[in-house]
Amino acid sequence: MSLFLARPFQIKDPACLSCHTTAEIAPASMVKLYGTNNGFGWKLNEVIGAQVVSVPMSLPIQNANRAFYTFMASLTGVFAVLFVILNFMLSVMIVRPITVMSDAADRMSTGDLEIPEFDDSGRDEVSLLARSFNRMRRSLEKAISLIDQK
Repeated sequence: MSLFLARPFQIKDPACLSCHTTAEIAPASMVKLYGTNNGFGWKLNEVIGAQVVSVPMSLPIQNANRAFYTFMASLTGVFAVLFVILNFMLSVMIVRPITVMSDAADRMSTGDLEIPEFDDSGRDEVSLLARSFNRMRRSLEKAISLIDQK
């Protein structure tokens, strides 16, 4: 596969006509090199040929593919690292505290009230849940102590 670029070769400089108008006024070295039939009879602004450039596309396509695969691998790596970090943060900040509270609620349901209070400092939902759980634990302790007194 190749890329072809072509553009017209147009006489725009009047100085070119001093050599290319007729073979009689052209320099002798030019006539000797090209003959009397080639390169003469030009007129100003006339298109006398085309400049064609052919570039093989295999190397640019190979470079573009390599850049694409490198970009995609980097993007995949970044997303994988973000996935791991977000999963770790989710586990530490939400799943573990709720699992601990769930285990504590399970123990309290069987009558074990020797569970320490949870840290309820903070303004997130887990802290609100810990605050509510601590309040429920204290209420349950008061209720049981009132029942035991009677």
